[in-house]
Amino acid sequence: MASSTEIPLVTLLPRAWIGFSRGPWRCVGLAALVLISASGPAVVGHDLRLAGSPWLNRLGDLSVLTSLVLPLLPLLALLRLTDGLLPDRRDDRPNQTWRQLLHQAFSLVLFEMFLVLGGLGLIQSLSWMLGRWSTALAGLSVVLGGLVLMSWLFSQTLAFPLLVYERCRALQAMDHSRQLVHRNGLKVLALLGMLLGINLLGLIGATLGLLLSLPFSALVLMACCRPQTPFSNDSRRNMFPT
Repeated sequence: MASSTEIPLVTLLPRAWIGFSRGPWRCVGLAALVLISASGPAVVGHDLRLAGSPWLNRLGDLSVLTSLVLPLLPLLALLRLTDGLLPDRRDDRPNQTWRQLLHQAFSLVLFEMFLVLGGLGLIQSLSWMLGRWSTALAGLSVVLGGLVLMSWLFSQTLAFPLLVYERCRALQAMDHSRQLVHRNGLKVLALLGMLLGINLLGLIGATLGLLLSLPFSALVLMACCRPQTPFSNDSRRNMFPT
């Protein structure tokens, strides 16, 4: 069962601000590592691909691929840090080492990539088969298949935060995210809009703005996993540090 039945949108921003005030420099430092690990290898890979040498082109492709995987490490560290900065009443969570967290995180990435690629392959095969009889049916299968795939991706919005918060296995985090998003579809849409707005404001300030918006986004995501019920006395009391 997912850790929360409702996403308390009213208390997300206050909780995130309180969490950020408890460790602002640690949050900014990890956000800087996320940006450096994502942009650094990508820039190096781009320069290597411009060199013209075949083996340098392959090395550049490898560097670009590294820029997609390497940020996962500081991102997990940021989520784990923000999880500790937010108020939490739960003491029944199992212990989880960094090795276990990395194993489950990479498993989650592989599972979701496999399902996405499998879904795309299935849509392509189905449209090819239906296209032999009718192009209209082929187009309809692509549209419906795309909607189903997008719906599934939407249901996995909170998989990574729940993986860190629940300290569970990858498949359990995926199932918890599906349940939580299913119960709070409109709230998750509002949450995504909120995160988009926060990071657009961060982009206005270029890198310095992202150093603040990235940890704040992580705090908001981790706050979504808290077992809180909006508008209850207990929820309002836990908005403040104890």
